[in-house]
Amino acid sequence: MQRKTLLSACIALALSGQGWAADITEIETTTGEKKNTNVTCPADPGKLSPEELKRLPSECSSVVEQNLMPWLVTGAATALITTLAIVELNDDDDHHRNNSPLPPTPPDDDSDDTPVPPTPGGDEIIPDDGPDDTPTPPKPIAFNNDVILDKTEKTLTIRDSVFSYTENADGTISLQDSNGRKATINLWQIDETNNTVALEGMSADGATKWQYNHNGELVITGDNTTVNNTGKTIVDGKGATGTEIAGNNAVVNQDGELDVSGGGHGIDITGDSATVDNKGGMTVTDPDSIGIQIDGDKAVVNKDGDSAISNG
Repeated sequence: MQRKTLLSACIALALSGQGWAADITEIETTTGEKKNTNVTCPADPGKLSPEELKRLPSECSSVVEQNLMPWLVTGAATALITTLAIVELNDDDDHHRNNSPLPPTPPDDDSDDTPVPPTPGGDEIIPDDGPDDTPTPPKPIAFNNDVILDKTEKTLTIRDSVFSYTENADGTISLQDSNGRKATINLWQIDETNNTVALEGMSADGATKWQYNHNGELVITGDNTTVNNTGKTIVDGKGATGTEIAGNNAVVNQDGELDVSGGGHGIDITGDSATVDNKGGMTVTDPDSIGIQIDGDKAVVNKDGDSAISNG
C-alpha cells in the first residue's frame, strides 16, 4: 500500500552538505506489473538541503525524522536558523501532499442580496420648475378716443365697429369687418399722455384715404365711400366733426347715437349724390352745432330715426 508522509518543521537549513543518492531498482515483468523495488536512503539526511529533503521518497521519512529530532530538541546546530518551512515528501506514484493553508475567503459584506438599482426619481421630491397654469391672456386696451385693441381676439374696435386684424410683414395692418369690407392701416400713433390712438390708412383698392384722429373724428377722402356708424359718437367743440367725407357717391348709415355740441358737426359730406340714412338717434344741443351737412348735388337724407334739436 502506497502512503505519503508530510514532514513539517519550522526550520531553514543553511548547511552545505553532501548530496545523496536514492537507488531505485524496479523489476517489471512483460506484463508491466511491479514485482520488487529497492530504495536506498541517505545515511545522514541532516546534511541535506530542504530542496533535497523534498525529493526523498516516502520510504525514507522514518530515517529523516530520526536524524532531525536531536537537532530540534537540543538546538545545537549553529548553522540552523529557525524559520517557517514545510518539507514535502513524495511517494512512489509521484503524488504529493500540500499542507499550505487554503486561500483566504474574501470577507463577507454581510449582504447576500443582489443590490437593487435605484428607481429613477425614487421618493425624491423634484422641485417645481414653474407654474403649470395657463398664462393669463392680456386684457384689451381701451383708448380714450373710442378705440379698443384686443390682442387675444385679434380685433380692433372703432366706434363699436369691430374689425379683425392681421399684422403684415411690411408693418401695415389689414382690417376686415363682418361684411367682408377691407381696409389697411399705414400709420398707428399713440398719445400716451391722453391715452388716444391716431390711425391712417387706405381702402383695399387704394382709391380712398381715411384717418381716425386723436379726437375720435373719422375723415375720409375718396369716391364711393360707405361708413357705418353703429356705436355712440360724441362730437363736442368748434371745428370737431364726427364723420367727414370728401368724395362723390358717399353713403353714411347712421344706426347709432350721435351727440353734437359746442359748434361741432356730426356728419359733413362734400360731393355729389351723397346718401345719409339716419336710423339711430341724433342730438344737437346749440345753434353753432350741425347734425348733418352735405355740400353737393343730388343729396338724399333719410330720417327714420329720432332727432332732437335744441337752440339750433
